[in-house]
Amino acid sequence: MRTRRSLLRTSAAAGAGTLLAVAALPSPPDATPIDRTVEGSETPPAVDDWTDESITDETDTPMARYQYRPIQAGADQSEFDAFVATAPINVVLVPDDEVDGDGLERVMGVLEDEGWFHNPEEYTRYAWDRRKSAFVRQQATAAETYYGTSGRLHVRCWSFEGVVSMQAHEDTGARPQHGIASYDRGLEAIESIFDAAGWAVASDAIDLDNEQREYDGLASIITEDA
Repeated sequence: MRTRRSLLRTSAAAGAGTLLAVAALPSPPDATPIDRTVEGSETPPAVDDWTDESITDETDTPMARYQYRPIQAGADQSEFDAFVATAPINVVLVPDDEVDGDGLERVMGVLEDEGWFHNPEEYTRYAWDRRKSAFVRQQATAAETYYGTSGRLHVRCWSFEGVVSMQAHEDTGARPQHGIASYDRGLEAIESIFDAAGWAVASDAIDLDNEQREYDGLASIITEDA
């Protein structure tokens, strides 16, 4: 299993006055190590059935393959053709189902411990839930900073059938136009954070057939090590 390294920034918040005055500022440069080595692990048995070949359809597994946006306001969330894919799912997390409590909350708790913000300023996106046969709005989100004015690491998450699908990326700054700077740097940062928290990381473990830009379509699988 190859080792990934990432340049990882953390942030702290500073706020005053009304909500419009809230701003997230970078933390001191020595707050978190900027280079972490991830020791890769084997793919967990829980996903053995999904690793033999490419996942090419949203109904094949509990995992989402993309996040989506509606083509127009008021789109029917049960109509697949009413939505368009915007970014690939690149991390799949498997919380331990024998641990009490909600697995998605434990995933978000790792990011909270890293100093990330819940529910940052962001666009609304959706993922396909095969059991509901409908698009579901992001269920949990986190980012290094609330607004991302100067760029940030940012994730959106969905939990279907006990498996958490995560879209991880690095945002560009807000000016001149907000966009995605990198999918791989977002993925590598998440690997590093969860590895440091004691979760098992298997890089390039599952082919979601959703390559985009520098991301090759091979998602990492991160398993809770209880």
